[in-house]
Amino acid sequence: MPTMTRSDVQLVGAAGNLDILPPVGFNYEITEIGSSVWVGVPPNAVPQVNVGLFDGVLGPSWFLQSTDIRGWNRRQSLHIDNTNYLRLNNPGGAGANISYAGHVIRAYGAGATRVISDLQTIGAGANMDVLPPAGNEYMVCDVGASIWIGGAPANLPDCTVSIFDGVNAAQFMQGADARGWGKPLELYFNPANYLRLTNTNAAANVLAISGVISRIHGAAPTMVRSDVQVVPVAAVVDFIPAQGEEWRVTDIAADTWVGVAPAALPNVTAQIFDGVIASNVIIPTDNKGWLDPIEILIDQTNYLRLAAAAAVVVGISAVVSRIWRS
Repeated sequence: MPTMTRSDVQLVGAAGNLDILPPVGFNYEITEIGSSVWVGVPPNAVPQVNVGLFDGVLGPSWFLQSTDIRGWNRRQSLHIDNTNYLRLNNPGGAGANISYAGHVIRAYGAGATRVISDLQTIGAGANMDVLPPAGNEYMVCDVGASIWIGGAPANLPDCTVSIFDGVNAAQFMQGADARGWGKPLELYFNPANYLRLTNTNAAANVLAISGVISRIHGAAPTMVRSDVQVVPVAAVVDFIPAQGEEWRVTDIAADTWVGVAPAALPNVTAQIFDGVIASNVIIPTDNKGWLDPIEILIDQTNYLRLAAAAAVVVGISAVVSRIWRS
């Protein structure tokens, strides 16, 4: 049986590129990027390589840059196919040995790709909506942009990342603040509650996502429980699984943030609530829970309550983790 590993190392000349282009009928996941040359000040130096989504014409839209620490301190999860693939760029003035580690996640032949990675040129203040078709659920695991802001080595993609229900939006990430950009993403969407990227730069920006179809359910019920709700002043909203369901909440969003950029956080408190007493697991004044992967497991007895001191639109990314009802 042939290997499913797609790792490689190649010498890339000054200002040269190495494209990771799967053949037709294959989906890859790239999990690590390296270089023989590192740049920056220890202990925050990173490989001298820029990593972006490219379609052969448009882009690259950068997920990682060698001038900035965003995204390097985690496992990568960059999904590509023959249409939207990765370009690794050596920005240095001399050659470097550029490496990547990855594997085949699907060989589909004459079938359809499960990779939803995409990039689009978005004008100032305009939106890129990632809207699954009926009967499909998406999981988005990274976001990139051709324009980053903030000042090296702390630049971030110049866009907001929101959950949107067609009327209200709540932000998981925004380009002015570090919250969410450094961790692996696991954002679930369906046609009712989907992903919206907004270009917050004054110029056109090539925005990109990396992701996959997490489930094709056809006429069966969706298992995504991502949602957007409006919380009035000094009020709460409860996210309660149906009887016999257990949920994984993988992220929390809000349309208003508090604090000083780049350290602002969503203005909402997340609690575990049993109908009588509550315990705070994430609060808007402290980093705990906001900067690292979130996995809040809930059922109908002990569920998620989001509380706000001011009126705020809140959102969650969530998926059914288990159905045990008979």
